[in-house]
Amino acid sequence: MIFPFIKKDLLVMIRNRQELLVLLLMPIVLIAILGFALGGVLKGDSPNIHAKVAIINNDNEQEDLQQFIKDIENAGLPTEAETSMKTGAQSLLPVAILTEDVFGSEELKKYFEVEIIKPEQAEKVKKDDNYTAIIEIPEKFTYHLLLKVFLDKSAEISLQLYKNEGKQGTSNLVEDVIRQFQKQLTTMTIVGKNGVQLDTEPITGTIETVSKKEPINSMQYYTVGMSVMFIMYVASNISSFAYREKQLHVFNRIILSNTSRWSYFIGIFFSTMLIAFIQQLILYGVSALIFHVYWGDLAAFLVLNLSLSFAIGGVAALLTAVNYRIDSESASGFFSSILVTLFSLLGGSFTPLAEVSPIIEFIGNLTPNGAGMTALLKVLQGSGITGIFEHVLYLIIFGIVLLSVAAFSFPKRGEAI
Repeated sequence: MIFPFIKKDLLVMIRNRQELLVLLLMPIVLIAILGFALGGVLKGDSPNIHAKVAIINNDNEQEDLQQFIKDIENAGLPTEAETSMKTGAQSLLPVAILTEDVFGSEELKKYFEVEIIKPEQAEKVKKDDNYTAIIEIPEKFTYHLLLKVFLDKSAEISLQLYKNEGKQGTSNLVEDVIRQFQKQLTTMTIVGKNGVQLDTEPITGTIETVSKKEPINSMQYYTVGMSVMFIMYVASNISSFAYREKQLHVFNRIILSNTSRWSYFIGIFFSTMLIAFIQQLILYGVSALIFHVYWGDLAAFLVLNLSLSFAIGGVAALLTAVNYRIDSESASGFFSSILVTLFSLLGGSFTPLAEVSPIIEFIGNLTPNGAGMTALLKVLQGSGITGIFEHVLYLIIFGIVLLSVAAFSFPKRGEAI
């Protein structure tokens, strides 16, 4: 009995040309305007990066070096091996390599401002929000590294990295640099074990997108932003249609025909889900043809849009239940005029507010459009289903919760007539 209600809502939507223009034409127009107008803001070129990095140095390289030299002098090694190790150890001072050859290299020093912090200032610095990242070097780090490289002794040689979540992009970039540095140390360890002369070379290269993900340009960003914004209007439109059916006594006639109110209610949920999914396919299809926005992992793209449409179906069901309960269309009107704009702003449809504050990012991802947009941008950057699973799961749970609340709120037979 659900299919006739889905068919009814599809026909009502198709015949309402004004609503179709809002749901399909308006987002395309806004994508074009915002994409071209703000192309310089969100283009995929290298950003203007400046990161303030604090290095808390609990190590004393010279003391560690002298201790290591004493160890090899007392180890009874051949004179040639002892001399080679001493020479190699003097060229393998990790703190100096990190500060001078890595962050101090010509390629990176224009992006990073490095401060060496004394251990007694550590707690104060960790509370300072001005730093993008803090690297803490433990005691005996140099000594343990030299033991590992030259004598193959088991030792703890790890760095502690603290990232400022409020500066996520640049802090992740610092993390990438540290990973590259650790790879360099690993290479040195392997080389040292094989008795090869150690020549420390600075880390070179160019600044790339964090985690080597594909950059997002303005056209891609606003294609996703406008699509997840206008999908919410499907919920308000369908719930408005449902209330008008009550005003026209269509719903009463359905109840009097001995049709379950749950069939009507579930029909609203599935018709909204179907219309929302079709809308997204049309918008992204047109965007691919006109704006050349293409999706790498189609399976992830389809699964995500289905889960987003599922969540929007829950929104429509709740709005319908509230409209029927208060005997007014005001719930749909409030949602379309106020909440859609607010959700779109928090979710990042107009501008990436998530970069401003992790709190705003968290709140934005609680909205269905925000969670959907975050995941869709990840898919554009090359993520698959596993990379967006938590967002898919959240959208499904979101839809189930709203559908459950709507079911309890929907008027009983006596109340509805």
